[in-house]
Amino acid sequence: MGRPPTPSLHPAIHKLVMSQALSKLGDNFTEVALALFVLALTHRNVAALGVVLAMTYAPGILLGWIVAGVIERLDRRRTLLVADVARGMLVASIPLVHSYAWTLAAVFIMYSFSAVYRPLVRAVQPQIAGSAETNARSGARQQSYYAVADIGAYLAAAAVLFLWGVAPAFWIDAATYIGAAGLILAIRVRPEVWAPAGPGSGRFWAQLRGGYQYLRQKALVLQLTLIATVVSLATAALNTFTAPLSRRLWHVSSDHYVWLLLAIACGTLLSGTLVERYALVTRWNLRYPLALGFLLVGGGYASVLVAKSWWVGAICLVMVGVGNGLFGTALMFWVQQATPAEVRARVLAIRATGLGIGGAIGAWLGGWLAQTRGLPLAIGVVSTIWGALVIWLLMAHTLTSRQVQDNVA
Repeated sequence: MGRPPTPSLHPAIHKLVMSQALSKLGDNFTEVALALFVLALTHRNVAALGVVLAMTYAPGILLGWIVAGVIERLDRRRTLLVADVARGMLVASIPLVHSYAWTLAAVFIMYSFSAVYRPLVRAVQPQIAGSAETNARSGARQQSYYAVADIGAYLAAAAVLFLWGVAPAFWIDAATYIGAAGLILAIRVRPEVWAPAGPGSGRFWAQLRGGYQYLRQKALVLQLTLIATVVSLATAALNTFTAPLSRRLWHVSSDHYVWLLLAIACGTLLSGTLVERYALVTRWNLRYPLALGFLLVGGGYASVLVAKSWWVGAICLVMVGVGNGLFGTALMFWVQQATPAEVRARVLAIRATGLGIGGAIGAWLGGWLAQTRGLPLAIGVVSTIWGALVIWLLMAHTLTSRQVQDNVA
């Protein structure tokens, strides 16, 4: 007999997952449009694109520690709603102003709101889910929905870019932020899930100090945070490479960028479905889906270098997508479950600082290497980083699923 059908998620956690997927749908339009917009605006300067992508990480570096000191005192639902509306207005302004300087500023401000939004939504997710198993399933479902959003958005983006140009893609993203806010507003859970911790949880410096002390004392969470920082660096570098890949390696139009992103999305959909269906992150030692994910991303991108045409390269990038889904679900689930609810938002905000540092370095490094040393060398360097992550995980015997249970208890 086969496995029983995967049970449906509770409406509250499903709406939360759907809100993130809807926002991701719009972000994908902007991901395509922003890369092409900046390359056109700067006469195909990959280094300039790298600077714009670095702006998506800079707020985490500059604001992550501030967010950690105040995040437990914010009304969670209200903060999420304000962030969604503000980001929608900012992304809509990019094609209207049509300036490289404003693009840098708008992206920086958008991701400043994200520096608050992401730790909050990831901290509240386990509370809405109610159990580790449901949280793992919701994380896998979110990866699957992200992949569906990727596939739908990249296909639609190809049509939108062909028929109307880049501007409507930004406006679609703005509309999805408003839709995501509506779904957050419709979630019905216990009031204490959204409520701030209140003044009893300590002032700014006490909150900040408590988060850092927890990280120092918990070797597991600290090591996962360091791994996530390196992952952010390597991912940002690869994101910088993908837009110019078609023209630089296979000498075809940059519009093929959409099809390369679509290939990655198909791989992510496959892995998200398998993770949820077979409960891979709760049945395995979490080192193994992480290591396999890193290996697939690094190996998949390295194999692009020997691809003779763009469609063979796209097949290689399906492997990258499978790896993305595996490590994305496993890494976030591990951090969420290993961190108690009372410090989770603070720890995730501090973690965002590491992600910002890694991502900014990766975006700059990727753009600089591709522009000055060529794509083959740049891809080889970053693929080596993914290989080093695999070795790190397999040698770190203290990283076990048992430690998650110990920290949750």
